[in-house]
Amino acid sequence: MKKINTVSIIILAFATLLSCGQRSTQETNSEDAHAHDDEIALTGAQMKAVDIRLGKIERRDLNNIIRVNGQLALDPQKKAEVTSLLGGVIKQALVTEGKYVTAGQTVAYLENTEIVELQKNYLVLKKETLMAEQEYNRQKELFSQSAGIEKTLQQATAAYEITKAQLSALEKQLQQLAINPEQVSGGKLAVQIPLKAPISGYVNKIYVSTGSYVDRQTSLMSITDNAGIHCDLNVFEKDVNHIAVGQEVDITLTNQPSIRLTGRIYEINNSFEEDTHAIPVHVSLPAKPSFKLLPGMYVTGSINTGKQQTEAVPSDAIVNKNGKKYLFVLEEETGETFHFTAVEVITGLTEGGYTQITPVEPLEEESTVVISNAFYLSSMSADHGEHGH
Repeated sequence: MKKINTVSIIILAFATLLSCGQRSTQETNSEDAHAHDDEIALTGAQMKAVDIRLGKIERRDLNNIIRVNGQLALDPQKKAEVTSLLGGVIKQALVTEGKYVTAGQTVAYLENTEIVELQKNYLVLKKETLMAEQEYNRQKELFSQSAGIEKTLQQATAAYEITKAQLSALEKQLQQLAINPEQVSGGKLAVQIPLKAPISGYVNKIYVSTGSYVDRQTSLMSITDNAGIHCDLNVFEKDVNHIAVGQEVDITLTNQPSIRLTGRIYEINNSFEEDTHAIPVHVSLPAKPSFKLLPGMYVTGSINTGKQQTEAVPSDAIVNKNGKKYLFVLEEETGETFHFTAVEVITGLTEGGYTQITPVEPLEEESTVVISNAFYLSSMSADHGEHGH
């Protein structure tokens, strides 16, 4: 409350000084006042009372920051679906949602009559291959002793090679189903096949239950490795030429602004997204963040594209009025009176208390501008306009 009263007293005193100054100016220079309706006149005493200081537009090196939006995502190799190479009935699910599993770990068992049939065919084919091999060896021995017929040897060789290839293919099938061919050869037939996790990660969603029938296209469960999470940012066309691999990015979670991360651009797409006409930019994140990150979380990113030399003024020199930005330029100094004009500018980078400016209309070189407490002049400009009506 005390602070508000102090500010009110300063503004009231400033308004009193302004009123006196305006009356004095109007009485002595009435014609000149009408000629400069857009100007604001202040005495040195008035400027000192509210600490209005003058300076020059500077050339400064400012970090160019591009602000973009996006979300957290996973690389394709960091997410997987558990499926079966055969249709069948789920006999047992061994995990629950949220459980961490390792690559190759059995997560469920599936039963199908084809499994036993496949193993039976393997045993039969293995015996046929053994017989074909024996016949091949016999014909080769006969032929070496000039007692055999070459055509018969060729037929035996072909039969042996075919059955051997068929047996090898069947062995691969069994191995894909996690059935050990050696155990089958020893008479130990499997009636169920284990379904295994293709990657290490957390079970995200389970789509089946015990007794469910699944086919080859059915996903049993999904697994995600959130340790490999990264950030996808959408950069629009006007900023594309300012970004590059290796640039640092400050990232804030949209719904948790207190959480901040620092990443680096590691890949930039070469085509626009059809719906947004933006280019996805992929940003790596710390390997082990201290808080939980999930795919799909929305983020805001600030891409640091490096230093850029530009015209700049202290941020306190810029005022916002009716949606536009203005800078106050000293037009002339007559005795103890300073005459200022509001000049529209376009603002850009802001860093270390300085803001990039581009005047809408060119200014004279070495122009003197207000560099502090410009908002007082802005309020005077509004009063001046009202008086003008």
